[in-house]
Amino acid sequence: FELASTFLIFTNALFIGLQTELASRGEEEGNIALLVVSTCYTFVFAAELLLRLYVDRLRFFKSRSHWHWNCLDAFLVVVSMAEFTLDAVVRITDSDGTKLQETSQFRLLRILRLTRLVRGLKITRVMRFIRALRTLVNQIVFTIKALMWALLLLVMLLYVFALLFTQGTTTYREEHGGITGDPLAGGGQVALMNYWSTMPRAMFTLFKSITGGISWEEVVLPLSDLGGFWVVVFLVFICFTQMAVLNVITGFFCQNAIESARLDGDLAAQTLIAEKKMYHEQIMEIFSVMDQDESGSITIQEMAEHLIKEETRAYFECLGVDASDVWTLFKLMDVDRTSRIDQGEFIAGCMRLKGSAKGLDVAKLAAEHRYMSKQLVIFMERTDEALS
Repeated sequence: FELASTFLIFTNALFIGLQTELASRGEEEGNIALLVVSTCYTFVFAAELLLRLYVDRLRFFKSRSHWHWNCLDAFLVVVSMAEFTLDAVVRITDSDGTKLQETSQFRLLRILRLTRLVRGLKITRVMRFIRALRTLVNQIVFTIKALMWALLLLVMLLYVFALLFTQGTTTYREEHGGITGDPLAGGGQVALMNYWSTMPRAMFTLFKSITGGISWEEVVLPLSDLGGFWVVVFLVFICFTQMAVLNVITGFFCQNAIESARLDGDLAAQTLIAEKKMYHEQIMEIFSVMDQDESGSITIQEMAEHLIKEETRAYFECLGVDASDVWTLFKLMDVDRTSRIDQGEFIAGCMRLKGSAKGLDVAKLAAEHRYMSKQLVIFMERTDEALS
């Protein structure tokens, strides 16, 4: 069902793009095929929404993880139905010859284009089904707050250096009786006016210098007229911004992106399921290699024969299983004590013995220890009574 929904959403987005392109060429009017396809999409999405409402009932709007997506779906279906209704009104009034006033018809057409634009937002629902896309979007949203602080820091840095360069340019102009000419003409002192004469121009010039919007040579050559000191200050700004500030901001964004992926519960669950599936496949591959006679089970001789090899022990260690003691490993996996380990026992044993002791293992051991202690006390009391 989700695969079919994803396919419909993608094709609907492509169809909306085709509609917009034909409308820009003036070829949309009178195209019956577009009207039929658009109507089909509208009623298919409406039927999907009604089906989900019938199945989920109130859970459709109360789901803790998907309520916002469900509300977006309901809103987009309502918009689609409104677009269908307005389009029908326009076509009926045109066919009857009872033309609407030009202003009213123009407003209806604008509303139709607006609803089409809103309907295109349905493609964002694909993020629910594609894990990689959802990860990227979640990380971008999570870093918006960090982006605001990074921009504030960058603006403060640009402001300080723009203040220096603008004051230097103003002093130079006063000492030389001002600079005349067209500021946008370029060349010599006029280029100095173009890039460094005011605070906004200086800040914009510095911003373009660190983002690749302009070559350093074009903006630093006019500063050489002020003296070599200002060229050095510009180079200090470039080095400090490129090598320190932007790298730190990039690292900060990466850290926030990783943190957002860790805090996303659904994404973490999907990742854990994928890792378990991959781990299961790797264990199955090891079992098939050890089961030389293809009997569906392995003996301690078969296990010992393969664990003698260094690469096999290394593979077990990569899976988080300590294979240094073959006998202990075999006995821990042989739960039914048949001296043979079948496929299920091998998989369950590897999953159970993977990594270090878990909290559940420690709690289980503590509970068993308390139980044995109580039984020992009872036994000692009964023994004392019997002997006395």
